[in-house]
Amino acid sequence: MRLIHKVTLLFSILVVVNSLIQFMVFDKIFLSDTDALLLETNEQAANNVSIQLLENFKKIEMSLKVIAVNEKIRENQDTFDKINMILPEVDVLTILNQQGDILLVSGNQFELVVSNLSQREYFRQAIQGKTYISDVFTSARGFKVVTIAVPIIKDNKIDGVLVGAVKLHGNSLASMFDNKLFGRNGYISILDRQGDIVYHPNKERIGQKAIIFDQLHGQTGSKIMTDFSEKEHFVGYSRVSELDWIVTINTPTADVIKNRNIMIFEILLLSIISILVIILVGTYTVRRYTKPLAQLILAFNTLKDGNYKKIDSGNYEKEFQEIVHVYNNMIEKLEEVHNDLEECAEIDSLTSAYNRRAFDNYMRILKQEISNGTLDKLGVFLLDIDNFKSLNDTSGHLTGDHILKKITEIMRSVAGAQSVFRFGGDEFAVVLRDISDETLLSIAEAIRLESEKSLDDCTVSIGVANYPQDTNSIDKLIEFADKALYISKNSKNKVTSYTKL
Repeated sequence: MRLIHKVTLLFSILVVVNSLIQFMVFDKIFLSDTDALLLETNEQAANNVSIQLLENFKKIEMSLKVIAVNEKIRENQDTFDKINMILPEVDVLTILNQQGDILLVSGNQFELVVSNLSQREYFRQAIQGKTYISDVFTSARGFKVVTIAVPIIKDNKIDGVLVGAVKLHGNSLASMFDNKLFGRNGYISILDRQGDIVYHPNKERIGQKAIIFDQLHGQTGSKIMTDFSEKEHFVGYSRVSELDWIVTINTPTADVIKNRNIMIFEILLLSIISILVIILVGTYTVRRYTKPLAQLILAFNTLKDGNYKKIDSGNYEKEFQEIVHVYNNMIEKLEEVHNDLEECAEIDSLTSAYNRRAFDNYMRILKQEISNGTLDKLGVFLLDIDNFKSLNDTSGHLTGDHILKKITEIMRSVAGAQSVFRFGGDEFAVVLRDISDETLLSIAEAIRLESEKSLDDCTVSIGVANYPQDTNSIDKLIEFADKALYISKNSKNKVTSYTKL
C-alpha cells in the first residue's frame, strides 16, 4: 500500500474513531442525565401524590368525625343514606355500638355477612378513642377493602364506632389517580404499611404483595427497579405521613430507551453524513500535500537494492541527499544496537523462557517491593532434570534440546509464562507472587507429574521455598530452595519443601 493511501486510510479511521467516541460519550451522558432526571422527577411526583392522598383521607376522616358527633344523622337511616351519597370516596358507612354490634349500615355495594365487628382491628383501635386507617384486608365477601374508623363521642364518653369502608376495586381511588399519566406508560401505585397494593391501574394487582416493597427505604427516594412483570422501571417513592403508606411513580425504562434510540438514529445519520464529507475533504487535502513526501519515500526504498536514484523533480535534490546520508548512518547504528540487544536480551534463545539475567533483575524488583511492604508472599522453586547430562551424552544434543523445550512448555502451561526462568543447562526457576505454601507445592507437583508423563525416560527434581514462612531474605529464599532441590536430586523425581525439612 502506497504512503498516500496509508495516510488517507489513517485519516479516515481517526475521523471515524473520533466520531464514535463522541457518540458513545454523548450516549453515556444522555442516559446518565436522563436516568437522574426521571428518577428525580418521579420522586417529586410521588411526594406530591402522597400529599394529595393524605389530604383525601384527612377529608374523609373529618367527614366521618362530623357524622360521629351528630346524633340526628346517626339515628336516622334516611339521613344516614343521604350523607353516604354525598361522600363518593366512601363505599359503605357502618355504625357500631360499644360491643361492636352493627346498628346502622348505609351503602348496598358492600354486603356484610356478620353482625358484630368487635374482632376487627379498626374497631379495637377506634373504641379506644383513636382514629384508625387499616391496611388492605379481604372482606367476608372477598372484596379488597381499606377502612377508616373514628370513635363516636357522646357525653364525653366513647359510645361506639363509625366505620367508612373504601372498596379498592371500586372507583374511590381510581377516580383520583387513573387519569394521571407519567410518560407514555408510567403509572401510580400505592402500598400499605405491609407492602400490600392499595391502588394500581391493573385492578388484579390490588391486595397483592408489591415485590419492590423491601427496596423502599427512607421517607422518599428513587431507583431503578424490576416490577412483577420483570421489566425495569424508574421508580420514585414517598411515604405518606400518618398513614405509613408508600406512593410510587413508575416509568418503564423501555420508554426512555425507545426515545433514546430514535435520537441515536438521527444523530448517527447526521454523523455518517458529516464523516463522509470530512473524509472526502480530508482525502483531497492529504493527497495534495503527501505527494512530494511519497516521492521521497519511493527514492528511499530504492536504497535497499543499492540504487541511488535521484528524484525527477529538481526541487527535492537536497532532501534526497540528506535522506541517503541518514540511511547509511542508520545502518551503522542498527548494527551497534543489534549487538547491544543480544548482550542485554533477557530471553533464552533455545527455550524462550526468561534467562538468568532476567531472573536477577526480577529479584531486585521483588526485594524493593518487600522493602516497601507491597509484597506479602512469594514462592520460589528450583527445578533440575534428572540424569540430563547422561541423556545428552547418549542421545545427543538435539534430544537434549527437545527435552529442555518440552519441560519449559510444561512449566509455562502450569505456572504461567511470566514465571519461568532458565538458569542455564538443565536448571530452571519458577517464581510465583502472593501464593501459599500449599498452592506452590501443588503447582510443583503438577509439573513433576506432567514431566514424568510427557518426557520420554525423563523426570525432574524440585526444591521449594516460601517467603516469609522460610525466610525474610530473597537471597536466603533462593539458597533454601537450592537446599531442598539437593535433597530431591538424591532421590530423583521428587518435590521437596524447605518448610518441611
